[in-house]
Amino acid sequence: MTRIYSAFANPNIRSLLNQLIDRSTVPALYQQTMIQLGVNLGDVILDQIDDSASVYLASTVEDADFLSRGILERLEEKLESVAFACFWNQRFSPFEVEDLQIAPILRKYQEPSNQKINYLVVVKSIISSACVVKTNLIDLIQKVEPEKIFIVAPVIHSQSEEKLKREFNSEIHNKFQFIYFAQDDEYSSDGEIVPGIGGMIYERLGFEDQDTKNRYTPQLVKNRRGKLVSI
Repeated sequence: MTRIYSAFANPNIRSLLNQLIDRSTVPALYQQTMIQLGVNLGDVILDQIDDSASVYLASTVEDADFLSRGILERLEEKLESVAFACFWNQRFSPFEVEDLQIAPILRKYQEPSNQKINYLVVVKSIISSACVVKTNLIDLIQKVEPEKIFIVAPVIHSQSEEKLKREFNSEIHNKFQFIYFAQDDEYSSDGEIVPGIGGMIYERLGFEDQDTKNRYTPQLVKNRRGKLVSI
C-alpha cells in the first residue's frame, strides 16, 4: 500500500485525513472533518483562479452538507458568482461486474447561471472508478460550457485520472485539472480504496446505506432553494 500526498497536503491536512481513516471517528466528527477538508480545498481552488471568475460547483447528495459545504463557503467569501448543483446518484454494477459500474441520476437540484462559467468544480469525497463524476459531468456539460474543469476530492485512486479522461474526447478532458490531497493505489477485498477515507462514505457520514442517502435532502439545498424562490 502506497499513499502519495500532493503538494497541497500540509501537516494539518494530513492530520484531517488521518481522522477520516480512524475507524473510531464517530459520524459527527467525521462530518466536521469533511467540512474542514472542504474549506482547505476551497482555499486551493481560490489560489488557482482570480476574484472575478464565475464558478459552478457540482456535488453529490452525500457530500453536500459536509465536504461541498466547506468548499462553497470559502468560494462565496471571495467570489461574486458561484452557482451550485446537487445530484442523487444510484451507483451499482450491472451483471455484478465490479469494474463495470454505472451511476444514473435519480434526482438533481441545479441552479441557473446567467453568465459564462469560467470554472466547473466537480466535488466528490473520494474518486475511484469515477463513474459518478463521469455521469454528473456529462449532465452538466450539456448545459454549462466551462473554460476549465476542476475535479476535486480529498483522496483519489492512482488510476482515477486516466479512467476519467478516457471517457471524454480531448476537447473536454484537456480542460481537466485534478485537485486532491492524497492518492492511494490499493483496494480492499470488498473494493474500497485503502486507506482511502476510512470505509464506505455513506456509513461514515451517518447514513445507513445508499438508499437512505438518496432519500435525504441536504440542508444546503433547502437553504439555497429557499433563497431562489424568495427572489
